[in-house]
Amino acid sequence: MGRVTIPCDPELRVRLVRVAQQGAAPDLLLRGGEVWSPFTGEVLRADVAVCGDRVALVAPWQGPVEQTTEVVDAAGRVLVPGYLEPHTHPWPFLNPLSLGEGVVCRGTTSLVVDNLLLVLALGTDRFAELAADLSRRSLPHLFWVARIASQSRFSGEEEVFSEDAVAGLLGRPEFLATGETTRWVDLLDADHGPRLLRLVERARSLGCYVDGHTSGASPRRLPALAAAGLRTCHEAITAEEALARLRQGLWVLLRSSSLREDLVHLLPVLERTAFADRFAYTTDGAKAHHLEQVGHIDHLIRMALEGGVDPGVAYRMATLNPATCLGLEGDLGAIAPGRVAHVNVLTSLADPTPRAVVCRGRVVAVDGRLTAAAPSETFPWASAYAGGEPHLLEWGPEVFPLPPTAPDPFPTAQLVNAAINREILVPLRPEGEGYWPAAEDALVVALGGRDGGWVARGVVGNLAPGLAALAATYSSNGGFLVAGRSPRAMARVLGELRACGGGMVVLPVGGDLRRFPLPLAGLQLPGGFADACVAAKGFQQTLADCGYSHADPNYTLLFLSCDSLPDLRLTRAGWVRIKTGEVLLPSSVLG
Repeated sequence: MGRVTIPCDPELRVRLVRVAQQGAAPDLLLRGGEVWSPFTGEVLRADVAVCGDRVALVAPWQGPVEQTTEVVDAAGRVLVPGYLEPHTHPWPFLNPLSLGEGVVCRGTTSLVVDNLLLVLALGTDRFAELAADLSRRSLPHLFWVARIASQSRFSGEEEVFSEDAVAGLLGRPEFLATGETTRWVDLLDADHGPRLLRLVERARSLGCYVDGHTSGASPRRLPALAAAGLRTCHEAITAEEALARLRQGLWVLLRSSSLREDLVHLLPVLERTAFADRFAYTTDGAKAHHLEQVGHIDHLIRMALEGGVDPGVAYRMATLNPATCLGLEGDLGAIAPGRVAHVNVLTSLADPTPRAVVCRGRVVAVDGRLTAAAPSETFPWASAYAGGEPHLLEWGPEVFPLPPTAPDPFPTAQLVNAAINREILVPLRPEGEGYWPAAEDALVVALGGRDGGWVARGVVGNLAPGLAALAATYSSNGGFLVAGRSPRAMARVLGELRACGGGMVVLPVGGDLRRFPLPLAGLQLPGGFADACVAAKGFQQTLADCGYSHADPNYTLLFLSCDSLPDLRLTRAGWVRIKTGEVLLPSSVLG
């Protein structure tokens, strides 16, 4: 078993033993239901007695029931463990509490959340305080992973992700693992590998696992990545890729989200393996209104059931499997004595969306609505995120044209989907003292750091034909991104972004400005799940009205500055051809 991260008060243990022997009344009694076991696959008639946040007994109850005991009639219902999400990213629009409030209504009672953008915005010490406070207040259990590298290389990266900084986070009880290393090639090379592998081994010495990201890794590379210490991977997109990772001993997280609906292509791997105990689901950061419309882990279970997966396997991949992967199987993943009382009350195993949800030993949602107080309503958002505000300098129109040194024709990133682009050549025309792409659908894109002291420029095609300009403080490098058809439009949206303190600003061709503020470090929206859905839906619709035709604009913005995806990306170094590392147009220092 892994780290003991969910402690149980010794006095509560004493009560649990008494109630398990039916010598004392429970705090909560789920009566008359049938309980599904992830250990045996059986569905047996039993009552569930709960004390505090723990299950005391799963058996017919014949002991005392006091006036203080909350009794829930579960007759005709099937009880399954709460679902676990082992890998997610709550941004933009969502915050960890609003994400938890939204998904707990659909039966997800434990979340493992990425820390990258928040640690870049706040720094390690300030972020650690925030993470602990959010975890204390969250409705579902909220755990974290600590990155050991960024998604976009920058000067000073090794200091931000130093051994002391990472170990300081991993030594805290709410942290379970290192975060995915998107630049997985760094683990294998002679320059960066030794430092990262020391971090991996430090994490393992602290009882933490190492979260993997092996997108595009060939069968020849996978053994080396497993040897590097990776425990999981969520990047398989075919059954063959999933099987290749399983053969190396990796846990395989089967992904389906607003960016990629991969699960239907991954499920056939279950027919090719003798065991299904090292598979789990993940949504990998679905947008807020996608969760609102289709659901969370319950949606993935439903897809598996509709794909012909045996119910026992389908539910185990949402419960005991991920709990075991996280090292938490002694506390989570089953309705059993001593485990945390996370229980989903279902109409039947054919319908994984719960009618009621018990989380941490209390009923928190009924028929898809919260019945518990929403932590987001009382959380001190402004003070908790203080210090993470983006510092945006005032860039005039003269910053944005490509400099005279730009190659002509210019290597342009033509989007083929929300995440991936392919290189094409676009001719340039004069613009002021520099140049501008001559193609009608080409936009200049500019990336700045959080201090605005440098700019990297490139060109993107097939983004949105009706978009005049866009600015956002949502990017892989923790800085800001501007895209547009003219220098003046780009300067205008950046000015509006400064005025609203971060977020996203969109200027349609011939239309009015649309502002989507993200007051929390320029990354997240305070408040609850409903507000996040409204904002996320409004942003996506605004981009769709501008002709954006890909799956998720949030990922397009994030990945334009992510230096682990092909072909062309903006980084601190400049406009880079990722496969070769060639800097096609270096960044410029401003001021």
